[in-house]
Amino acid sequence: KEKKKKHTRTLKVAKYHVGPIQPYSAEIMAESQAKLDTLAEADKARLLLEEAKNKVESYIYHIRNKLIDDEEEIGKVTSEEQREALRQSTEDAEEWMWDAEDDLKTWEDKYTELSEPAEKAFFRMAELAARPKAIEALTTKLGKIEDLMKKWETSMEHITEEERQEGPDKVQDVRAWIEEKVKAQEEADPTGDAVFTSEEVPGQTKKIEGIVARLMKKPKPKPEKKNETSAEKTESDGAEPADSEEKKDGEESSEEKPDSEDSKEDEPAEGEADADSAEGDEAKAADEEAKESDEL
Repeated sequence: KEKKKKHTRTLKVAKYHVGPIQPYSAEIMAESQAKLDTLAEADKARLLLEEAKNKVESYIYHIRNKLIDDEEEIGKVTSEEQREALRQSTEDAEEWMWDAEDDLKTWEDKYTELSEPAEKAFFRMAELAARPKAIEALTTKLGKIEDLMKKWETSMEHITEEERQEGPDKVQDVRAWIEEKVKAQEEADPTGDAVFTSEEVPGQTKKIEGIVARLMKKPKPKPEKKNETSAEKTESDGAEPADSEEKKDGEESSEEKPDSEDSKEDEPAEGEADADSAEGDEAKAADEEAKESDEL
């Protein structure tokens, strides 16, 4: 069969344009791209300005709705003067919008001026419900820690009493912190800044969690191994040699009941079964302890 040969030839291409419409030169292309960038920046600035205007107008209505819908709750954390100042700020902002300049920074500054005092009042109102819930959750967690330390007295005997006491000591410190902060908050002016916030509450158990995690990792001491070889040797040395006739009788009886001996060989020793059961109980207890510590 005749083999085909592949011939490769490099082609030279010449570019030319016909007609009055010619392609863009590098200078014209750069000029056009600059115009497009300028238009894009203008569109972006216009959108940001419109967004800032809408933000101010929306917040005006947000303040008014809060003062009406949550009148009772907001009355607990604001004075009449503060509420009147919020109402007046919405009216002033609404009047200001008609003559305000189309400048992005001007509108952003107006939003900051309008929202800062309102957000403080709304935050104090939200904390009225959030703080008690956070304190309740923390108190429940402290109770679980105390129960766990008490349970360890029997299930984690390798942990000393001094080590276990670290947990309850820290729990008492946190309980004292709760009592101090709650009392100070009750005595403080409800229309001013809060003594503590709900966000500060969960972090009070970080040190306790670290103690629990450290004690959980403490390894249990290895059980002492019994010298079974010496015990078996002692028993064999003390046994009297059997009579030849008794051996013969024993051999005959063993031949008659092979199945029973096989079944006995298959059965695990009583000591081994007890050891396996004990190991299983220990593993189960360890799993339960780990699960309880994870829940903390």
